[in-house]
Amino acid sequence: MKSIKTKVVTGAVAVGLLSGVGAAFAKTDAGAILQGWYDGQFGKSTASLESQTTKYGTDQQQAWASEYNNLKTDATNSINGTKTSEMNKAKGEINGAKKGHLDALKAKKAEISGYMDDQFDAISVAAQNAIKSAGDQTLTDANADLKSHTESKGWDAYVDMNSQLASVEFDAIRDLEDAIYYAKDDLQKQLDTETSATTTEIKGAIDAKIRELRALITQKKDQLVAAQQEFITKEAQERVKSAKADLDATVADNFNQ
Repeated sequence: MKSIKTKVVTGAVAVGLLSGVGAAFAKTDAGAILQGWYDGQFGKSTASLESQTTKYGTDQQQAWASEYNNLKTDATNSINGTKTSEMNKAKGEINGAKKGHLDALKAKKAEISGYMDDQFDAISVAAQNAIKSAGDQTLTDANADLKSHTESKGWDAYVDMNSQLASVEFDAIRDLEDAIYYAKDDLQKQLDTETSATTTEIKGAIDAKIRELRALITQKKDQLVAAQQEFITKEAQERVKSAKADLDATVADNFNQ
């Protein structure tokens, strides 16, 4: 359309010149007229180019600012999402380990409570059986030896025997109670030590994992941002190259018509 309009205008000027007006400009320098026309058109083209490129540059700058902020937001959301996921996973593992220990402790306590009475009952029965057996044997021997002597001495011996056995039984029970107390005390101390050490170890593992994840995520974010920056820079350069080629082609087309 531009080429057709140019030809129409050129034709009109030619007709005007041929109709008689041309005689008045017969000595006018055509080169000077062309230069004046060109200067005017160049001024218009420069103003149009400046207006369009300024607007385009402003629009692209605003678009890039919005895109850059979105990239930063995406990076932040990715980091926070990974933090939440890993933290929840670690909490689940820690609570699972704690539950395992609590279940084992509860089961073992129930097991000990279940057979503790039977143990003490067996001790009592064994002691009673021993006492009865010894007493019966002593009584039988005494009757067999001398009834008159053994009746008096046998009673003393029986009383003394019972006294000593009672003392032995008392000492045995006290020793057993002491052994139970110290066994429980030692186990409790071991439990406290292991609990403290395990807690410290788990906390250290959590801290180490957080440090590891922080470094990896930051590195990944930097890589992604750098890749996007490289892409945008390359595209901008390609856009400038394409625009320059289009401008050169436009100039060539308009002066080759």
